[in-house]
Amino acid sequence: MNLQPIYDLAQICSLHGIRYAVISPGSRNAALTIAFARHPKIECYSVSDERSAAFIALGLSLKTGLPTALICTSGSAGLNYAPAVAEAYFNQVPLLVLTADRPPEWIGERDGQTIYQENLYGRHVKKSFVFPSLSIDKDSVATGHDMVHEAVLLTQSNNKGPVHINVPFREPFYPESGTVYDFNQNLVKTDPPNGLNPIPELGKMMTELPKYKRVLLIVGQGAKQKSLNDLLEGLSTQHQIPIVADIISNVHEVAGVITGQDLFLKANENKELQPDLLITIGMSVISKNLKIFVRNHKPKAHWHVRDEAHAPDTYKALTLAIQSDPESFLLHLSANLSVDQSQQEFFHAWQKTDQSAKEIIRNYESEQFSDYQGYKKVLQSLPNNIDLHLANSMAVRYANVIGLRQDQKVEVYCNRGTSGIDGSNSTAVGATLASPKPVVLLTGDVAFFYDINAFWHNSLSDNLKIIIFNNQGGGIFRMIDGPSQQPELEEFFETVQKRNAKLTAQEYHFEYMTSHDTNDLTQTLPLFFEGGGRKILEIFTNPQESKEVYKDLFHKLSK
Repeated sequence: MNLQPIYDLAQICSLHGIRYAVISPGSRNAALTIAFARHPKIECYSVSDERSAAFIALGLSLKTGLPTALICTSGSAGLNYAPAVAEAYFNQVPLLVLTADRPPEWIGERDGQTIYQENLYGRHVKKSFVFPSLSIDKDSVATGHDMVHEAVLLTQSNNKGPVHINVPFREPFYPESGTVYDFNQNLVKTDPPNGLNPIPELGKMMTELPKYKRVLLIVGQGAKQKSLNDLLEGLSTQHQIPIVADIISNVHEVAGVITGQDLFLKANENKELQPDLLITIGMSVISKNLKIFVRNHKPKAHWHVRDEAHAPDTYKALTLAIQSDPESFLLHLSANLSVDQSQQEFFHAWQKTDQSAKEIIRNYESEQFSDYQGYKKVLQSLPNNIDLHLANSMAVRYANVIGLRQDQKVEVYCNRGTSGIDGSNSTAVGATLASPKPVVLLTGDVAFFYDINAFWHNSLSDNLKIIIFNNQGGGIFRMIDGPSQQPELEEFFETVQKRNAKLTAQEYHFEYMTSHDTNDLTQTLPLFFEGGGRKILEIFTNPQESKEVYKDLFHKLSK
C-alpha cells in the first residue's frame, strides 16, 4: 500500500497552520499516527480515552483559534468523539477529525472493529469526506490533496466547526520494511475563499435607525477581543446603548455593561426595559430569564449580526439576519447613531435596575456556608491574567449570577454549545497545553468525577488549578422545581455520592487542599493561587443549605 498520501495529509495540515494533534492509540490508524508524530511542526499528544481526547483537542482549539487534528482507530473509537464533535459544532470550534476505517468491502460483514463510519457524525459536522484509495494513481493522489485542503479550510471558514475525514486502510497499514516516506515539500497551501464583503444594504439599514427609540444590544458567547470590547464601550458610554452580556461573552471589562439580567429579570415584568430594536451578536446566552423576557416582550425588530449564513432565532423575534463580522457592523452602527431623550431614559432604566441587583449581590451574606458564598469568594479572589474555565450546571450559573469585576483581566471559557458536563475537565486540560497563562477550572463534583480520564495521559501541564464544589451530587436538580419535589430526587436526579477528590489528586500528582467554611476558604485561597504547580481545592458544602441560600437571595431581589 502507498502511504505517501497520509504523509501528504499531515503536511497539508501543517501548511494550513495546524500545530497540534491529539491521537488515541490503535493499529488501524498507525499510518496517521506515524505521519503526524514524525512531522516536525506538529506537536502530538497521546490520550487513550477517545472521549477525553476529543475534548482535549477542543480545549486546544478554543485557546488557539486554529483546528486541532484528532486521530483514532476504527470502530467504536470514533463514536466516543461524538460529544466533543457536537460541542465543537454548536460552539463553532474548529476541529479536523480523522478516523481510520476498514476497507469498504468489510463494512457490515461482522469483521472486527467495524461499524458504519461514513457520515458518522451526521449534521454535527460541517462536512464529511471519505479519503480516496491509497494508491499510486495520480488522480487519486490529487483528489486526496484537494480534499484535505478543502476540509481544513472548512474548519476555519465563517462559522468555524468540525470537519470529518474517514480514511479506509487495507493491510499492511504500517510502513513496510525498507520503504521510506517523507513530507512532500512541493505541496503548497491553498488560499481560502474571499472573506465576507460589506453588505450593500448596510447603509440603507442604518437609515432605519431613527424609527427605533429604544435600542438594546445583547452579546452572546464569544472569545475575548479587545477591538470588539472597545467598540462596545463606545456604544455604551457615548451612544447610551445598553449592552447586556453573560459572563461567557468576555465583555465584562466594558464600562457600563449589564451583567445582572438573570437576577433582576426574574424579579418582575420590567416592561420599561422592552426594546424597540434588539441587536444581537455572538452565540448563545446563559440567562434563561433574559430569553424569556425578550420572548414575552418582543421588540419591533431584531437584527442578528454574525459572520455565518445561519441566523438562529433564539428570541423568536428575528426580522433581519445580517451576515457580517460584528466589528464592521458596529463601526457602521456607531457612525449612524444619534442619542435622543428616549434612548437616554432607556439606557438609564437598564443601568439603574442592573446596579440595584449588583448592590444586593455585593452586600448579601448568610449565616450558612453555601455554594453561593464559596463561588463569590473564589470569583472575587481570582488572579488577573488567567484563563477561567467553567463547568456546566451550577458552576457556570453561579459565576454568571455573581459575575466578574470590570478590572479583572480574566478570559472565560465554557462548553455552552451543547451545555454538557461530560468534557469540562478535558477541555481545561487541552487549553493548558496551548496557554502560557494559568488555567483555573471551576466545577462541581459530578462534572469532575464524570470526566476523570481527562488526567489519564502523560501530558498534564503544571499550569492547571481546579476548584471543585462538592455538595455530594447534582445540586442543580435541587434548584429546579420539578425534580426537587419528587421522592426520587436524591437517588435518580441528584445521584447522591460521598466521593472526594483526595485520591484522584494523589494519583495524578495534584497538590490537594480542602475548605469547609468561609474562614477556612479565606485562608486557603491565597495559598492555592500562589506559585506554580497543579492543584485541586475541594470546597465542601451542604446541598440543602445551598438551596436555601440561593432561594433567599432571589427572594431579596424580588422585593
